[in-house]
Amino acid sequence: MKNKSLVKFILGLLLIPAVLACFHSFLAQLGAFTMNSGSVQYCFFGGFLTYLAFQLAFFKPIRTYVFGHELTHALWAMMFGGRVKDFTVRAASGRVVLTKTNFLINLAPYFFPLYTFLVVLVYFLLKAFDRADQFFLYIIFAIGFTFSFHLALLIYAFSLGQSDIKKTGRLFSLTLIILFNIIVATLILKLMVPEIIDLRLFLQSSLATCGAIWLWLWQMTIEFKDLIFKDVHLWKI
Repeated sequence: MKNKSLVKFILGLLLIPAVLACFHSFLAQLGAFTMNSGSVQYCFFGGFLTYLAFQLAFFKPIRTYVFGHELTHALWAMMFGGRVKDFTVRAASGRVVLTKTNFLINLAPYFFPLYTFLVVLVYFLLKAFDRADQFFLYIIFAIGFTFSFHLALLIYAFSLGQSDIKKTGRLFSLTLIILFNIIVATLILKLMVPEIIDLRLFLQSSLATCGAIWLWLWQMTIEFKDLIFKDVHLWKI
C-alpha cells in the first residue's frame, strides 16, 4: 500500500508540467472564444454567472450534487464492466456500492460534469430532429449554468476532504482532476464554436509547452548537480 501511495505521489508530481501546459493552451483557446464567438459567449457566461449568483444568493443544491456525484460513480463503474449493488442519496451525503472500482471511477464525479453531459445529450437529440438551431442559445446558457454548478460544487467538495480523493492520493487526484477538467472545458468550447476552437492546436501547444517545462527542469537539475559537486570538490580541497 505504501509503495502504491509513493508511485501515485510521484505520478502526481510528474503530471504538474502537463497541467500547467494544458492550462496555458486552454487560455489561448478561451481567448479565441471570447474574442470571436459573439452571442454564444454571452449566453455561456450568462449561464455560468447565473448559477454563481444563485448559489451566493440562495443555497448550494447539495442533494442535486450528491445525486449526480453518486450516479457518475455508478455510470463509470458500468462503463468498466462493474455493477451497482446499492445506491443511496440523502440530504447531504450519498453512498454507492460497486462491484468494481479504479482511480477513474473514484475520480469521475470530479472531472465529468454529468448535468452538462445531459444538456449536451439533449442538444444532440434536438439536432437529430433538426430542432437544434431554434434552441441553440438556450442550450449554450444551460451548458454554462451546469458547468458552473460542476466547478463551484467541485471546489466545495474539495473543502470537505472527500474520501475518494484521500483513497486515490491527494496530489495524484488533484493533478488528474485539474488536467481532465481543463480538457473537458476545451471540449465544451469546441462543441459550442467548432469553427473557432482548434483541438489540434490545443494538443500541439500543450505538448510543446510541457516539453519546454521538462527541458527547463532538466537543465535546472543538471546545474544544481554541477553546483553541488563543485562545492563538494572545493570542500575536499
